[in-house]
Amino acid sequence: MHELLPLSWTRIGGLRPVYRDIPLPLSRTSWITCADVPRDYTLQILYEDMAVSYPEGYVFRGCTPEMGSCFAAKNCRVMRTGAEAVLDLNGSHLERKTVQNSLVRGKKQGVVQEVVLNDLNRKLFEQFRRETKHADKPQLQHLFRAAPSRVCRCFVFRSFSGQWLAAITISARGQTEVHTELMLRHRHAPGDIMECLVAGIFEILKDEGICEWSLSEVPFMMLKQSSRESLTQMEQLMVSLVSRCRHAYDFEGLYRFKNKFEPIWRPVMLCTNTDPTPVMLMELAVSMGFTNLLMHESFAFIMQSIKPA
Repeated sequence: MHELLPLSWTRIGGLRPVYRDIPLPLSRTSWITCADVPRDYTLQILYEDMAVSYPEGYVFRGCTPEMGSCFAAKNCRVMRTGAEAVLDLNGSHLERKTVQNSLVRGKKQGVVQEVVLNDLNRKLFEQFRRETKHADKPQLQHLFRAAPSRVCRCFVFRSFSGQWLAAITISARGQTEVHTELMLRHRHAPGDIMECLVAGIFEILKDEGICEWSLSEVPFMMLKQSSRESLTQMEQLMVSLVSRCRHAYDFEGLYRFKNKFEPIWRPVMLCTNTDPTPVMLMELAVSMGFTNLLMHESFAFIMQSIKPA
């Protein structure tokens, strides 16, 4: 298997990596949000290039334990931030009874198809996104490729009348590995639609010879390693803070949906060549829009709690 890149990083045919980053002024470092990496770049070459490109320091998220171990051996620091749900496309992830029941019901609502992301379909995609379940809330940013682009593929579940009911975009993470970028559902879509869309994409990718499909990360799901090691001090701090923010981001609901397919759960790591600090976590939370989402949902929660019966 090709060495896997972090989530939302992709392989390209170019000669040099293209990094996208955001400065974290208090931490005096840069958050590399995603990157396009040449196909012949090993993790060793990538590490060397990042050290030269970011002499002041860098942090990035979404790397596998293998990449985390590789960078940690070169004096980087890593911490777990969640877990990604990985589907083996030669596996039996669609055979669970609850999934099969969803497919029987969902297939009565429409069909799965891939849409080419030309100018017209990009406009349709943006219109659809404005009609999704959480479109009226502050959106998380820089955690995935939010705008469909030439490096993404788009699959939709459309009704028999042609209406888009759900959409998923994916990007190539390796030679035979792909990763989910966006997973969107129309606010009025009937149940079982997302299960049907996942199943339809599963079969398409399998027929193409793709081996692995990541349904992406469930943040804050702190899976223990086989050694049953305890959480680090920084990981404990993050879990403690998140436990007070459950009303803002339903990561447990996201876990339940992805776990329907009995995926392989793989830890997701944050990596930095400086020291991870509470200040860095705060800057990341602000940059990714989590603090805006937290304030919005907290205000809505307070207003709902004081609303007369």
